[in-house]
Amino acid sequence: MRNQTRQITCSALMCSLIIVSTLWFKFTVPGTDVLFTTQVFFVLLCGHLLPPRYCLLSIGAYLLLGLVGIPVFSSTQGLGVIATPSFGYLLAFPFAAITVSAVRKKLSAIKGTHLVASLCGILVMYMIALAYIAALNNLYFAAPISPVALLASYCFAFLPMDIAKGVLAAMVAPRLEKALHTTSLQ
Repeated sequence: MRNQTRQITCSALMCSLIIVSTLWFKFTVPGTDVLFTTQVFFVLLCGHLLPPRYCLLSIGAYLLLGLVGIPVFSSTQGLGVIATPSFGYLLAFPFAAITVSAVRKKLSAIKGTHLVASLCGILVMYMIALAYIAALNNLYFAAPISPVALLASYCFAFLPMDIAKGVLAAMVAPRLEKALHTTSLQ
């Protein structure tokens, strides 16, 4: 019971940190309609610190709050966010965190596991986000986007910064695990 209480508390904390990361620092990346925020860092950190089901709980709560209209997303609020490219990334966040958590558990004995897990989470996030954005443009907007434009506007514009966030999450996670005693939570 005590372990479950700790996991729920850490999940609520991660949800709060994701919300704060969305609101405190954001700017537009030229050539895109998606804002740069520090969310990816906290999504990856969530995966490093929590088991998969609690990653889903944490990020699922964040998404639910935004979809019901509470202003926790970086731009559009409520269900209208579904018709924006940003939703591709939002939709991918739980999968990215779950991937990080699963890779960490699977490769726990290998040195550099945190970095590998972060990079796997980023890969999953981009695969889902780019597929969603392409489908949104093709099906909803009836304005197909070329693969080159898709990659230039929604991948290469953000990927270097997201890799830096992944490296930072991989560096911070072991210290937080030790301080929070979360290695026993995995």
